[in-house]
Amino acid sequence: MLCGAVAGCDLSEPYAAPQFPFLGGFANAMAGTPVLLNNATWWEGLNDPVLDQLIARALTENLDIATARERVLAARATRNSIPGAAVLTPRAEAELRGVNADPPDPAGTAEIGLDWMLDPYGTRRDRLRAADGRVEIAQAEEDAAQLLMLFNLANAYVQLRHDQRLVTLARREIDRQRAALDLVRRQITAESATRLDAAQAEAKLADFRSRLPAREAAVAAGLNEIAVLTGAQPGTLPEGIAAELRALHDQPVPGLTPDVGIPADLLRNRPDIRISERRYYIAIAGLGPARAELYPRLSLSGAITLNLLGSAAPGTEYYFGPVVQFPALPSAANRAGIEAAHAEARAAHADWKATVLEAILEVENALVDYNAAATATGSAAEASRLYREVRTLTRNLQENDEATEADVISADLAVIAAERNLAALQLRHAQSFIALNVQLGSSNPAGPRHSGQSG
Repeated sequence: MLCGAVAGCDLSEPYAAPQFPFLGGFANAMAGTPVLLNNATWWEGLNDPVLDQLIARALTENLDIATARERVLAARATRNSIPGAAVLTPRAEAELRGVNADPPDPAGTAEIGLDWMLDPYGTRRDRLRAADGRVEIAQAEEDAAQLLMLFNLANAYVQLRHDQRLVTLARREIDRQRAALDLVRRQITAESATRLDAAQAEAKLADFRSRLPAREAAVAAGLNEIAVLTGAQPGTLPEGIAAELRALHDQPVPGLTPDVGIPADLLRNRPDIRISERRYYIAIAGLGPARAELYPRLSLSGAITLNLLGSAAPGTEYYFGPVVQFPALPSAANRAGIEAAHAEARAAHADWKATVLEAILEVENALVDYNAAATATGSAAEASRLYREVRTLTRNLQENDEATEADVISADLAVIAAERNLAALQLRHAQSFIALNVQLGSSNPAGPRHSGQSG
């Protein structure tokens, strides 16, 4: 649990996960008990099978994730390269010896060297702990790379659907404005409109047309971005996926209630918090080697040598002996090193607390933004419904000669404007949903390998 209180930090004690005092939920949670989100695959909450398919591909093909995985392997290899307390160094050699016409005399030796370091202060153990911490940092960085990919891909996808919707609405606007211009031209013929009215209608039509190319370009750019995020060159996605992306779909709508509460434990899933915690771990582990520099080092060295060949009878030679290495004098530099290690540990602990506070702020703000976006989207949907109702009523009035064609065109344009506003708010709603889950560190694939995490 992240929840708890700690008054200080005894750097002489073995490492334990740092604690931080804060509430078990956030201030804007409507319910008394926070909701435990089942959001390991949070993007499925957008209810879009095409997005699910893209993410499944990106999880295996994204190049940034592949790079991060290799760094994990490198960190593990570095950890495994730390030598043990005892080191054996076998060696063997053979040769022929002879003088002038005398037959050669074979000779050979085999040797096993032994080096063993007495480690009463746990220096090697601390180095292993530090190396383990670096492995876990690399794992957290892999998770961070995956979160960044999910953030970028999900945002690119919802932006694509929004841009495609804007292209559709822009074409409808052009069609309605063209109809308005035809109406004005007919009115000019009937002498019920002027050339000024026609010029204004033509200007509006040209304005609507000028917006379309940029929106179509945004759709093309979105398709290219999605391709790269899924590990493909632009324009080289499999035809099935590419066809689904080009086809018109509804904008994704999140399925998360806006009054959700977030258990504080879920913040532990964030890679930046795990990285900061592991850095504190490494700093604590670094105190042991620094402190050991003040004391003598005792080691045992030796070798066993066997004479394997030759005319003489085989013999065995061996030697063993202790070696004591005393610390450098004067010891002021070593003591300064210990003080520096303690300062690094305190700085790492302060950095961890700052990271947690920043995470709380980001999640709290993400919750507020999600709540605002959900509320605004609901109001915009209601406005769009009412404008469509107005358009229907206007058409009914036109059939009874109680409204003009200009009134119907105006009602159509009002519906398009309302749908454009709804599309923008639906985009923001989806983006705030994505941001909230990323701020929580959701979809952490390495959850089970890290202790102390909530699911």
